Amino acid sequence: MENGCELLLVGFEEAMRGRVLEGVARFGHHVTQAEDSSAALQFAAHGRYDALVVSHPLGAATTAGFLHAVRGPESPCRASGVVLVAQERWRRDAEEYIGHGANRVMPLDQLARTLPAVLQPLLRIPPRSALRLPVRLEVAGNALLRRVLCETVDVSMHGALLRVPHTLPPGTDVRFQIFLPGASPVFGEGRVVRQTAQGREPYPGIGVEFTGFDRGSEGLLADRLSTPHAPMA
Repeated sequence: MENGCELLLVGFEEAMRGRVLEGVARFGHHVTQAEDSSAALQFAAHGRYDALVVSHPLGAATTAGFLHAVRGPESPCRASGVVLVAQERWRRDAEEYIGHGANRVMPLDQLARTLPAVLQPLLRIPPRSALRLPVRLEVAGNALLRRVLCETVDVSMHGALLRVPHTLPPGTDVRFQIFLPGASPVFGEGRVVRQTAQGREPYPGIGVEFTGFDRGSEGLLADRLSTPHAPMA
């Protein structure tokens, strides 16, 4: 994990804040603590944080309202990583916010042990590009290889949101082939990290985190993402 990052903790009781601090102390991060969402929004309005770790559900304010404010066009934290921490009974509700202001959800009882690993890929998230690219997924299961044709909604060097005709559960490992116009395809592996929220997003889809690229493919994707392109409808 990168050293010297700015973290904002939101809504945790004192004992739990101590567990969070214990989990990230050895990485040398500067941690700001906000007891509630009002205090957190004041902090977030006056400076950018690399990541926000938020207790869900928040007290008087709703998680939806807080995320809407943090992701607003004038917010310095618009592109910051956001992790929601929830007890098991609130976990499914928290997962509805992935892709709607939150990047990850983690269980409260795993906070101190796994928070550094969850934060690591979020502290330097590259911007996503709204590219529509054809994709072929290969999913292994029951000794059979299932192939799924789909397309990207947006894509970065870390992952992609895919519009798919059939959903795949989080945790599913996939092989992917992304077809680039005028270039060789990008080959690699990934893992499904979320499903789109029915009724809240206009298409069935999945979020895939890239876990590896075949030799040469990473450079092909980086070149495509760095090339200016017209916004997609």
